[in-house]
Amino acid sequence: MRNQTTENRPGTDFGIFYPLGYLVVAFPNQEDARQVQRDLMAGGYDQADCEFYTCKEVADAAQRNLADNKGFLARLGWSDEAVKAHLEAAKQGSAFLLIYAPGDTDAARAMNVIRRVPFDFAHRYQRFTIEKIK
Repeated sequence: MRNQTTENRPGTDFGIFYPLGYLVVAFPNQEDARQVQRDLMAGGYDQADCEFYTCKEVADAAQRNLADNKGFLARLGWSDEAVKAHLEAAKQGSAFLLIYAPGDTDAARAMNVIRRVPFDFAHRYQRFTIEKIK
């Protein structure tokens, strides 16, 4: 997997977390998230293309992001609701992977590995939508 470039690093949508070209996946336990990360890296992903985050890291970042972006523009679309879902999962102890998957093939390949273990949800951030993948 090729490494993402500076211009397509995780970004925002009017200040709200919006990592275009990425999957955000919540796992009920850290071991499963780490196993998926190892499997993806064994399949060619780089460390920067498949980043692990603890529940505390996600909860802290989500709370800051929501608190800092209360304006009307930040509430347009579904991005704030997705961050709220991340926060709720993090509060329940979920571990997260942020996986660079800019195309359909990349996303399908990653989901084939993710589906080997239980996961809470996967959000795929595309240009105009956030897709919920099961």
